[in-house]
Amino acid sequence: MAGEKTCGIGLIGAGIVGGGVAELLMTRRELLARRTGLDLELTAVADVDVERAAAMGVPRDRIVSDYRRLFDNPDIKVVVELIGGTGVAAEAVMAAIDAGRHVVTANKALLARRGREIFARAGKAGCIVAFEAAVAGGIPLLISLREGLIVNRFRSLLGIVNGTCNYILSRMAASGLSFADCLAEAQRLGFAEADPSADIDGLDSGHKVALLSALAFETWIDFSSLHIEGIQNVQDEDIRIARDLGYTLKLLGVIRPETPPELAADGPGGGTGRLFLSVHPSFLHDGDPLAGVSGSLNAVRTDGDAVMESLFYGRGAGRYPTASAVVSDIVAVAAATFFGGRGPRWFPPERNAYELAPMADYRTRYYLRFTVRDKPGVLGAITTVLGRNGVSIAAAHQFEGNHPNGVASVCIVSHTAREGDILTSLTEIGGMDFMQGNPALIRIEE
Repeated sequence: MAGEKTCGIGLIGAGIVGGGVAELLMTRRELLARRTGLDLELTAVADVDVERAAAMGVPRDRIVSDYRRLFDNPDIKVVVELIGGTGVAAEAVMAAIDAGRHVVTANKALLARRGREIFARAGKAGCIVAFEAAVAGGIPLLISLREGLIVNRFRSLLGIVNGTCNYILSRMAASGLSFADCLAEAQRLGFAEADPSADIDGLDSGHKVALLSALAFETWIDFSSLHIEGIQNVQDEDIRIARDLGYTLKLLGVIRPETPPELAADGPGGGTGRLFLSVHPSFLHDGDPLAGVSGSLNAVRTDGDAVMESLFYGRGAGRYPTASAVVSDIVAVAAATFFGGRGPRWFPPERNAYELAPMADYRTRYYLRFTVRDKPGVLGAITTVLGRNGVSIAAAHQFEGNHPNGVASVCIVSHTAREGDILTSLTEIGGMDFMQGNPALIRIEE
């Protein structure tokens, strides 16, 4: 296009998101040129399924089956990786960096597991790796953390970052249906994969929490050490009881320093602070804005020492929301290439700002449910064990529910307690002769 600087784009992966990116680049080319002064040209698409790429409207002479062919074209300045996973995708990203190409990716699994290595390699090569679409795809979250909130030291970050889980839990609360029924519904409607394990086991949320920890708290973690609980064991009874108690159940990613950041030294490795990172089902008070985030939507709440609380809300996944974030990164990287600057400046710290804290030391309020034989002395025995372990009780309730005669649910809501003390108590109570099944534990985040 006349007057604009042309930036060649090489796209790897012509799937759902890749197809959306290709469509936006081709149909909004003039719009983007007018707004950016750049002619963003989809120069080539690499996909092992050539016919799938052709079906997107990409000219056949721009389609290759081997991503390495992209590096033969000097006009391609930005390589977009959208194949996912940690196998071929890792090879493609490393090869792009070694070929001196900037990289845009939505691959949260790859960055969560090998991000430190990838960013270090890119830094040495003078390349940019942009990844806005990797977390809460349609929400401009990462750019806000990286730029708009850059002066803040964060006191916490709390988020609903998996739409599949949020849809299932929202439907369970609204309909009274079981987890299995709501999962099947989510699959029929396209909100859940045929194999939903990465979502419902909490793994997808864990990848995103690991990236948010690196970006907002300057702390890379060994992903295997991240505490992850999914929603596959959530019982409809707990959701019903939560409603009676004024709570809503969500799967949350939680990042929280043990010590407020203003009391710790600034800079990576500057203090001895510890950081809690976790993915787990949590009760939220019905008045909490996050409790009202329903369906497949995502939301993340940040608490910065300068700006206080901010809430980011919107579509976290899907063809066009994710593609929108990818194109935003392409624009930022291309602008840095042609107009100067380094683009999205972010590389891992040489030293972590925090150490990872064990979940045994996590402190919050807890909801505990015990299915018991309904006989005298049960509540007293439970509260005695909790008290002996330093757990103070805020409220106790008994629900008949749908249990057979002679069996009831005893629910305890604690004051703020240490998780290790809670778990010690549950182990002891779980072995008592009146127990019917294992105790249930759900954290209450406030």
